[in-house]
Amino acid sequence: MVQTLLSRAAWFVALWLLQALVFNHIHIFGYGTPLPYLYFLLILPSSTPRWAYVVLGFALGLLTDICANTIGMGAASLTFVGLIVPWLIKLFGPGDPEEGFEPSHRTMEWGGFTKLTIVAVVCHCTSFFCLEYFSFFRPLEVGLHIGGSILLTTLFCVAMEVIRVK
Repeated sequence: MVQTLLSRAAWFVALWLLQALVFNHIHIFGYGTPLPYLYFLLILPSSTPRWAYVVLGFALGLLTDICANTIGMGAASLTFVGLIVPWLIKLFGPGDPEEGFEPSHRTMEWGGFTKLTIVAVVCHCTSFFCLEYFSFFRPLEVGLHIGGSILLTTLFCVAMEVIRVK
């Protein structure tokens, strides 16, 4: 229990620092920005209470917003993802899950974990960039930001999953 708690705290801090110091400064072709700090919510044990997903998502998003000067966009979008991740884990998880299983490619197979990641990333990137632009006058630009960020974020989340499990 303590080891799991310390491991999750280390992931929280590491993803926050990586997002603030590295990923916020990557802009592929000016459109794709990876936002893989949401990976933290994807690896929480399934026995985590729903309120903890929301609070941890808000805290991680707020800390990232403070460093990136994005005025609550990360907090709002990650809080939204925190609301839906428990439901997504039930939807894409194993048919007869053990109590408190940890979502990963080993417990959910690559197909289930990838679906979980893609749906969470699509929800996060869409809400984040819709809040950032807060306008429908440049749909092509918004769509390029959302699409590029979805692609990069998904790739980074899958890469972190490979690293975490090894």
